[in-house]
Amino acid sequence: MLHISHIKTSSLADYVEPRAHDTIIVMPTTDMKLARSAAEVMSRRTDREGLLVIAEDDLRLGFIATANSVYNKTRSACFGYVAQDAFAGQYWLDYGLHALEKSRAGLLAFNDGRFFGKIAVFGLAMRRWLKSVYGQGVFYTGYHSHFADTELSVIALASGNLVFNPNALLVEVDYKKHLHGNDPTDESLYRERAGQGFDGRIEPFTPA
Repeated sequence: MLHISHIKTSSLADYVEPRAHDTIIVMPTTDMKLARSAAEVMSRRTDREGLLVIAEDDLRLGFIATANSVYNKTRSACFGYVAQDAFAGQYWLDYGLHALEKSRAGLLAFNDGRFFGKIAVFGLAMRRWLKSVYGQGVFYTGYHSHFADTELSVIALASGNLVFNPNALLVEVDYKKHLHGNDPTDESLYRERAGQGFDGRIEPFTPA
C-alpha cells in the first residue's frame, strides 16, 4: 500500500527516511486538511507500495524548494511530485509505474486533465534520470511557483524521456484556476532559459 507520512519544512534538515522505499512521492502543502484528504484517496486507489510525504510548508519555501528538499533527503529509485489539489483515479500509481517500467523513460506525466502528457504538472520520475538533469533536486532552483515542471518536461521530451499513460489519472481540482495567472518572474526566467536551451541541455527555442 501507499504509506503516508507528514513533515514540516521547518524540520526538513533533520528528516530521516523512515525506511527504504522504491517509490517516494512528495506533496508540498499549505493546507493540511486538503492534503490529507487528497493523500487518503491516493493511498486507497493504488495497490503499489510506496511512501507519500506530505510536506507542510510552514516556512513558505514554495512548492519547488520543498519538493527539492524532500528529494535530496530521500533515496528511492522512483520519485514523484503531486499537489494538494490532485484527485487520483483508480490505480493511478499502478498505471504510472507500469508505463515508466515498460518504456524505460525518465519522466511520466500523469493525466491532469489539462495538458494530456505534454507537461508533467504532476510527475513520476526515475531518480537515475533526474540525477542526469540537474544533479540535485527535481526542479531547477531558480523558479518559485511556476514553469519548473514545464522546463523539466521539455527537457524530458527533447531527450525521448517523457512518457504518458492516460489511465494514470491525477486530475487537478482547482475551481478558481482561471483566476490565477502565472508568476511573471518565473515566466520571464523560463523564456530566458529556453532561449539558452536550459543551460545547453537542449536546442535553444523561443516559447510560443
